[in-house]
Amino acid sequence: MKIQFKALLTVLIVFFYFQGYAQDTVQTRIADSIDIDNQLSEVNYNQAIDQYMSGHYDSALLALNRTIAAKPGFAEAFNNRGAVKYMMKDYSGALLDYDSALSIESSAKALFGRGLVFLAIDSLREAIADFDETVKLDPNYVEAYYYRGGAKFLMNEYQSAIDDYTRAITLKNDYAVAYNDRGSANLKLRRLEKAKNDFYNATLLDPTLYFAFNNLGSVKILLGEADAAIADLTAAVKINPDYYYAFNSRGKAKYLTEDYQGAVEDFTKALELKPGYLAAINNRGNAKYKLENYHEAIIDYNQVIDTDPSFGEAWLNRGIAKEMLRDEEGACADWKKAVALGVAKANDYFEKCTDN
Repeated sequence: MKIQFKALLTVLIVFFYFQGYAQDTVQTRIADSIDIDNQLSEVNYNQAIDQYMSGHYDSALLALNRTIAAKPGFAEAFNNRGAVKYMMKDYSGALLDYDSALSIESSAKALFGRGLVFLAIDSLREAIADFDETVKLDPNYVEAYYYRGGAKFLMNEYQSAIDDYTRAITLKNDYAVAYNDRGSANLKLRRLEKAKNDFYNATLLDPTLYFAFNNLGSVKILLGEADAAIADLTAAVKINPDYYYAFNSRGKAKYLTEDYQGAVEDFTKALELKPGYLAAINNRGNAKYKLENYHEAIIDYNQVIDTDPSFGEAWLNRGIAKEMLRDEEGACADWKKAVALGVAKANDYFEKCTDN
């Protein structure tokens, strides 16, 4: 499972991976860890594990229900039922089960599981508190540091998030997604070279992380390395041909290298994959403008403005295109609107109107 969050500039995303949780939460066999007198409970519990590991959560839930009915004091069964309910997105039920498990005995796994539930329902402070308790009980619980970093990132506590990602990486030096997410936190703090380094390490450690390639290419664009960015963004779309963010990002890189037709093609591909993606529509308008297709550019800007009248850049850009078509009155009206929306660059253009 993957939890995706929007990040900076609409092209960078943070991914918190739900990895290793099944193996960490569900024990391999009850006979290996605890003795249950009732043989039927043991059979049901082991059956639940098999069903869980196969992704058959409904069947796992039924087997765990039978286990708990026969052995209501079995904390691990409550813990694992909480994990099953989490996977089924029954978050309130999962919280009740983790609470039951913890009322029987304190457990790093149950605290971590409950923390994940709190994270899923955006109860970030509660999630952090549970991850805090998890690492107190088990200072080497790698995933707890990683997810605590994710919760802190969402609370805009970027340096503290970096500290947690770094701790996770120290404990697990091949932790590719932790490198990626630390890169996103560094980017938020405008530490572009550090972000670039982190994204690069993520791609080296896991060449299938298409979003890390996108992030690497995107930060290279910010560093003025648009030519180099194209290779990373091409890698992203080869790994995941449906990843519209990377097509938009590559379009921006092509635009900056003056390959305007290539940019139009990438922005159009992004829109095929994500209809109504306003950033790509606006960007495509800019590329069409550079190709001197002013009427087509205005059509794109119109679509952005009709969908989101607060999109200030589109008002500015449409005004520039109208000026090229000798529509000074329309241009001034658009620039006036852009100024009202707080687009700083629009002031220079609007001064032309006030001067006349």
